Amino acid sequence: MNRTRNILLLCLILFSAVSSAQTYERVMRNNLWYGSHNINGIRQDTVSVSYAELSGKYMEGDFRDPSYAPMQWGVEAVTASVLHMEKLSLAGSFSFEQTESYRMCGSMFIQPGSYPMDILEFTPGRKTLQTYAFDGGISYDMAPGLRIGAKMDFKSSNLAKRKDLRHDNYRLDMTVSPGIMYSEGDIAIGAAFIYVRNTESMNPEQVGTAESSYYAFLDKGLMYGIYAPWTGSGLHIDENGVKGFPVRKEGTGISIQTQYKDFFMEFETTGTDGQAGEKEYIWFLFPESSVDIRAGYRYNSGKAVHFSRLGFKWNGMTLEENILEKITENGVTTVIGHGSNRIMSETGWSISPEYEIVSDKFEISAKAAAGMKNSLSSQMYPYAAARMVTAYNAEAEALVHIGRFDLKAGIAYAGGRSEEEEWMTEENSGVQETPFRLKDWYDMQMEYMTADRINCGLSLRYNLPKDMYVEAAGEWMHGFGIKYLKSSDRAGAVLKFGYNF
Repeated sequence: MNRTRNILLLCLILFSAVSSAQTYERVMRNNLWYGSHNINGIRQDTVSVSYAELSGKYMEGDFRDPSYAPMQWGVEAVTASVLHMEKLSLAGSFSFEQTESYRMCGSMFIQPGSYPMDILEFTPGRKTLQTYAFDGGISYDMAPGLRIGAKMDFKSSNLAKRKDLRHDNYRLDMTVSPGIMYSEGDIAIGAAFIYVRNTESMNPEQVGTAESSYYAFLDKGLMYGIYAPWTGSGLHIDENGVKGFPVRKEGTGISIQTQYKDFFMEFETTGTDGQAGEKEYIWFLFPESSVDIRAGYRYNSGKAVHFSRLGFKWNGMTLEENILEKITENGVTTVIGHGSNRIMSETGWSISPEYEIVSDKFEISAKAAAGMKNSLSSQMYPYAAARMVTAYNAEAEALVHIGRFDLKAGIAYAGGRSEEEEWMTEENSGVQETPFRLKDWYDMQMEYMTADRINCGLSLRYNLPKDMYVEAAGEWMHGFGIKYLKSSDRAGAVLKFGYNF
């Protein structure tokens, strides 16, 4: 780990060679193809630009999801570049980040909520997270107007908790997107194939003995599931034949892009298959599909440039639990599958408009988003539960250039609502047992998701000679009407040192 960090810091120093008048972030946002899956869109621009940045951050407060840390700090180093040549364009970035979190418990996954099921533990302790990420892309002019290219995004994360119930995690996220594009005059059309894969392996352990067992909870959706000692077979995190709790999600998709003058649109659809377990021990299956539509428009007005963007997303997912039986004969254990039960289904959509104006003296942006998610849980016959969550947010941000100073201020408001219903599909089923729900944890989680809140941020950047800069930023978030969470506030600060070249 230390050797990798030293190599990264050396790269940041060696990359500091030439300068550019525009920042990397601004060049990327000026190109409406930026953020699409087609790397060939970078050749719609001609500005070569790079940057390197070192930053440190600190965050504290109990207005948070219960799986987040009450206090954490982190450091990050990142470098990114876009280079244009006569027939070839290259883009890439590399980053390393380390985060130290204190008094942290809850979800044992690196990214809570990334899978439809979850494992929770309840002993607060310190967690160390290291993340390595790089992306690279190339676009080449095969013939006049015809371009081919490909890009790859790769991120590797490892996490270690240092207090029982301790665990270590390894996660991989990867996306590969080869694409083609035809451009002539004011018209450009492109298409890209998408391959996505992410995996995570969680390995819990207990060092020594304790007076009482450590408990864990397997969330099978809507916080219904199994609460038991962590070695219990129903939790699947200490099961013979399987190391930890491995999860894998893999799928493919396609995206189509079109541009006419300063109008851009992309349509994308993907489908993935997910599973928890390995070999013959496959406990859960969770196929998912999604549709994304993104549009953007850019126009000039005097010395200012205006951008309008709109995004829409729909996704659907089901969670199925396999029925497995272990049979041991002559010392050999065989696992037999008896089918599966659908224990949860979920659909959701979101829409996000955005407007931005950029000039030599100032930059102003306004964003909004709204969405809805419908979930249906039926883990134990004849009990069923449904939930509908709506969420919304709006934010505004202004940046003013004053000599060598860049002053940025922003404010955001967000909130939501949750509606639930529980029922029995048959009144006279004879079933006496009811599904277990981790109600206290669920109340805190839902309050954080839906509580009205305001978020304020302020940053000041000083642009040093030779295109270097130093920046300090702070933010504060306050929730209203808090009932279950420990606090209504959370605040953080960031310090950056960077170089545009």
